[in-house]
Order: sequence, then structure tokens, then C-alpha cells
Amino acid sequence: MNIRVSKLKLYGVSFLGAMFLSASLFAAEETAPGVKDVTEEEFTPAKEVLNVKYVEMEKPYHIDVESLKGAFKDASSVKITLQKQDKAFPNGGGSVTGAEVKAIHDGLTIYFQITWSDQTRNARAIAVQEFRDACALMFPLGAVEITPAEHFSPRMGDREKPTNIWHWKADWEADLLVKGELEDVEVQYPNMHDDFNLNPYSAYYHRELITSVEVLSGGRAANNLLSQPGRGRTVEDLNAEGFGTLTTQDHQDVNGCSQYADGAWTVIMYRSLITQDPHDVQLVPGGNTYFNMAVWNGGEQDRNGQKNISAQWHPATLEKVAWQ
Repeated sequence: MNIRVSKLKLYGVSFLGAMFLSASLFAAEETAPGVKDVTEEEFTPAKEVLNVKYVEMEKPYHIDVESLKGAFKDASSVKITLQKQDKAFPNGGGSVTGAEVKAIHDGLTIYFQITWSDQTRNARAIAVQEFRDACALMFPLGAVEITPAEHFSPRMGDREKPTNIWHWKADWEADLLVKGELEDVEVQYPNMHDDFNLNPYSAYYHRELITSVEVLSGGRAANNLLSQPGRGRTVEDLNAEGFGTLTTQDHQDVNGCSQYADGAWTVIMYRSLITQDPHDVQLVPGGNTYFNMAVWNGGEQDRNGQKNISAQWHPATLEKVAWQ
């Protein structure tokens, strides 16, 4: 009998201790600095609708911000409020408080123009202490109706509720202007030494092997898009179904261009309205969709999940083309 009582006391204390520890961890998680509970506001789309204006236009031979400026002159804009990313650790962002979005289409291609203030232009991410400026648009895949009753997270989507993300990167745009379309370590460190090329006792074929980018660059060997030269684009086409699921697509369909002037970025991302990729959002004139966005300020060391975000989906309506 005494043995049973002793075991009961022992296991009872352990059980109560485990409950206390779980409660303490839960309380700590709930009250951690910078972390907020999910609110119904996040599942309620913004009231202002982005009108994607139909514009008759001839696609310029060279697409850049200047050549597209006239096409956007009559397009209405939506102002997006941005805040720090405060749900997934490590939290970050908060230096960019807002952006302006316009959109047009010509019946074949859609163009989104995003503008925001940034006092520094950060278009290189080679050194470990360097971080790029960037922005992204996110769309839900498929025909969805987002309401407080139909939860669809505006933060990277949800499991079984995938999103298509277009991620413009300032350093990718800078890469297009250099030989080989990839700024590498010697650009950041022009006086760097290569021991293998300077070693007189190293056989030629050994030097060739050890200095081979294909051999030494694990990213290229793994076909990592971020490591590839000659990408020929400034925007990465991705998918996500919630935090920790971001995946680059095998087929890249989005491109972009940018202009930095007077302490502000203007970025235009564009893509065919309809693609053959089932992982792409499909956009139809006369139809509706939702979008959300994020901005990275490299000068404030924003990267990955440390970014400036909108905590709401924003509805968008595509105007019909003239012959519809």
C-alpha cells in the first residue's frame, strides 16, 4: 500500500510539473515581445479595391519604368499600409510604413507598379553584412472568396491553401548589367588573392579543377536559382502554403524592372495573364482576385522573414478588354 502511495506521489508530482511547465511555456509564448494573436481583421480583406485598368498599348521593345510610365498615367492607385512582420521569429521590419500599387493590363500581359520610399539604394548582397532591397506580391491560387468565415492567411497562405508569390530583388536587376549577369565575390573584394592560381607547385589541371565555379559552387550544382548566372530576369516565381514552405518554381514566368530616384523605388512586375503552369495564379479580364505584398529594406538589414508586410488581403478587379 505504501509503495502504491509513493508511486502515486511521484508520478503525480511529475504530472503536475509537466502541466505547470506547459502552462508556463504557453504563457511565455502568448506574452513574448512583438508577437500578436491572430485577429479577425487579418481574415477580412481591405475595403479599397485595386482596379486593374485595361490599356491599349504596344509592348515596348525594351521594357523599363520609363517606357511604361505613360501606360500607368490614368491608372488609379491603392495605398497599402505596411507593418513589421510579427508572427514568425525572428520578427523584423517596420522601417517601411507604406507603399502605393497601380496595375494595368493589355489583354495579354498584366503589369503591377509598386512605389515606396527608401533613403538608401541597396542592390548588392555579396558580403555577409549586405542585404538587398526587394518587394513581393502574393496571390491566392484558384478561385477563392476570402471572408472572416473562410480563413485564408494573408501571411504566406495556409496548408492546402497555396499562394503564388512574385519576388523582385534589387541585386538580380543589378546582375543584368554586368558581364555574365552575376556579380560575384571579386566585385565586392577586387583585391582578393587566389592561393591556387599563385601557387607555382600546383599542376595546371589541379588549378583548373579547384578554381572551377561549377565544382566549387554548391548552389549551381544543386540548380539553385539564386546561384545561377544568366537568369535573364529580376523576379523569382514562387509558391507557399504557410510559414516555412516557400519554394521556387521549376518554370519562371514573371519578370520586372525598376527605377530608384529621389529616395524612392518604383518597381514594375509583369507576366502573361494566363500561363500553362498550374502553380501560377491565372488572371482573367473581367475577373477578380486578391493580392498582398511585402517590402524589404536592405539598409535596415531586412531579409527573409524580417520584412515589412501588409496584414490584410487586398481585392483587385481586372477591367474587361475593349472587345468583350
